[in-house]
Amino acid sequence: METISLKIPNMKSSHCQLTVTNTLKNLGASLKRIEPARAEIELKNGLTRAAVIQAIEKAGYKVEE
Repeated sequence: METISLKIPNMKSSHCQLTVTNTLKNLGASLKRIEPARAEIELKNGLTRAAVIQAIEKAGYKVEE
């Protein structure tokens, strides 16, 4: 399994972090760590970095690479 780290600048409040957490859970990703503007995500079961980024952006949060 691969772990990725994403910078999500507008994910600062606990509400925003919860939204991203729920988005990742619904996607089937394992959230290893979340903090303001950053998340570490474990990819499993064929999940790709692109799919994670697309889901986070669909939830309304810009991901910087």
